[in-house]
This record gives sequence, C-alpha cells and structure tokens, in this order.
Amino acid sequence: MGKTGQKGYVMILMRNKTIVATLVALTLGGAIASAEISESANWANEVSNHSANIQNYGGELLGPTTEWWLTGPADCDVNENGYAWDPEDQDTVGGWRGGMPNETMTMFWETAIPDLPGDDLTVYLYSGPGAGADVFASVDGSLFELIGTIAGGTEGYLREEVFDFAGVFMDDVQYIKVARTASGPQTGMFFDAFAGNVPEPGSLLLLVLGTVAVRRRRR
Repeated sequence: MGKTGQKGYVMILMRNKTIVATLVALTLGGAIASAEISESANWANEVSNHSANIQNYGGELLGPTTEWWLTGPADCDVNENGYAWDPEDQDTVGGWRGGMPNETMTMFWETAIPDLPGDDLTVYLYSGPGAGADVFASVDGSLFELIGTIAGGTEGYLREEVFDFAGVFMDDVQYIKVARTASGPQTGMFFDAFAGNVPEPGSLLLLVLGTVAVRRRRR
C-alpha cells in the first residue's frame, strides 16, 4: 500500500472510531435511537393494531391522532395519587367499556424488550371488578404467546400489572397484545401505558456497533 493509500485508510479508520465513540457515549447516556426510553423504562412507541371500539373513558375512539394516549410514559394521573378521575387528571387512556366483547389492542416497540431476570413488562391500567384480559407477547407480530392475565380491580384506581417472559422467547419482544376475556357490567378496562425492560448497556452497544458495521459495508 502506497503512502496515499495508507493515509486514506488511516482517515477512514479514525472516522469510524469517532462514530463508534460518539454512539457509545450516546448509548451509555441512555440516548439510544428510541426516544421512548426514559425514566428507566422502555415505553411502547405505537399502537400496531386494535379493534374498532377501543376508546378513552369519555367515549372518544382511538385513532391515528389519539394513539399517543398509549405511547410513552403514563400520563393520565396528573397529581399521582393513584386515582384516575380527579378533576385535574387527563383522559389519556385507551380500552373498552363493559358492553363491548372481543376487544384487542397490540402495542409495538422500536427498541425490542429483552428477557432479563425478573419482570420484563409493566402495564399501567385501571378496570372494573369484573374485568379480565389475556396478555400475549410476540417477537415478529405474527406468532403470539400467552404470558399472563389481568383480572379486575377497583374502578378508577390505577395499578401496575407485571409480566415475566420467563425464557419463552429466543429473541427480544417487539409486540404486546391485550385481549378482552370478560364482558358485561363492570368489565371495562382502560390502559395508560406499557413499559418494557431497558436493554443492558452491553446489548445497546452491540446494536450500535451493528449499525456501524452495516454503514461500512454499504460504503
């Protein structure tokens, strides 16, 4: 290799090292690609699919302009007292009322949820005492596995339900689906937020390095 070629190689190497160093710093600082990693949680990024009658408590239907009700950190309990119906609280939830059977809702994560020791998913919600739902997880959005159930609670009082993937999946999870299992009086269920585990720094670093490698191959 001549001097000109050596110089060009060194410049490319230095540039790639700079890219890696910058991305590693961002990763370890928590500023990875998904803007929904905050408050030590990996929040759902979008509603992938839902049945026709998903709505907030006031009756407004979920749609493209209102999907933010269910993405990002929990936000319906403004005064954080665990009760969702105070005058200052927001109706930023999505779910189903008592008389609507067979409702489903699927959430999507840009940064997939890893299976780490302990609980992997937290769902923030409130529901009537007769409510019930199955909770499914999927790697690819097509094949779903049951990971647990949600039973009724005290109407209006927010709570957290946690789920452990428990080695069911070979790869990280990107889809969570909730499916109604009870209908009739006092079976309404409304969801405020969905939070997954944050990948460990080493895993995030591998994602970053993979991105850099793809860029180098393209060049």
